[in-house]
Amino acid sequence: MEQQHHLASNSNDTVIKSVARTFELLELFDEMRRPMNVVEVAKRLGYPQSSASALLKSMVTLGFVAYNSNGRTYFPTERVPMIGSWMDPIMFGEGALQKLLKAVSVRSRQLVLFGARNGDEAQYTQVINPKKKWLDHISLGTRRPLGTSGFGHVLLSATPDDEICRLFHRINAFRDAEVPAVNVRKFLDSVRTIREKGYFCSGARVTKGPGLIAMLLPQKITSRPLAIGIGAPTSLIMSREKELVQILREEVARCFEIRASCATPRRPPAAMSRDFSKPLGLSHTR
Repeated sequence: MEQQHHLASNSNDTVIKSVARTFELLELFDEMRRPMNVVEVAKRLGYPQSSASALLKSMVTLGFVAYNSNGRTYFPTERVPMIGSWMDPIMFGEGALQKLLKAVSVRSRQLVLFGARNGDEAQYTQVINPKKKWLDHISLGTRRPLGTSGFGHVLLSATPDDEICRLFHRINAFRDAEVPAVNVRKFLDSVRTIREKGYFCSGARVTKGPGLIAMLLPQKITSRPLAIGIGAPTSLIMSREKELVQILREEVARCFEIRASCATPRRPPAAMSRDFSKPLGLSHTR
């Protein structure tokens, strides 16, 4: 299955096409992790070859992508990882996050997801899919509504209940007619369970189809709520729940050299120092 648009595919008039394509290109390199020629880039992203060529040449000129004339291939330069190296150095320094995701993937042998809140949605910013065909509709940049996604439940578990209520009262008030309203009471019950157990498990809610186990990363190593999860068939999630939770906790603790107990999310503070309701990166409005 060829790579599809991650950002430009969202029907969003506020996103400038050239900006979206730039980040789609970087996400594609992050997913493929090898040099690619212009033909492959155009095919995987669904661009005209002329547009892919112009984009790659512009990135080369700016120094974010290097061109190999022998193989006629392109690959990101060190400028790309250096851009955000100052953010959360414990997490992103020396490839700590990538090591964590790879370790969880190797031990679980399942889909591994990493994401954050972006406005009224949860967005997957890293995806490792060792089986490729399992949940191949989930890719870098995929977004899911906060109120109906497992990652949304986990990410909002770091938010005080009164803020959650205000958030969904607004979302429900301005939702499209065909979109079901979020049951705020049920959502709060689910969030309280996450805080008590330290993780989310969708296996207890459904009996077949995709399942998820996810938890917050420790607050001490990140400037905003971030979540890591394992996706698998619900039957597998239910049969291996304790094992998969243990894998996540052990690898988080090992990666960041903290006690395993610290990997369990804590109850949210009375007030947050930062407004997480505002979108990060590309904004979108209703």
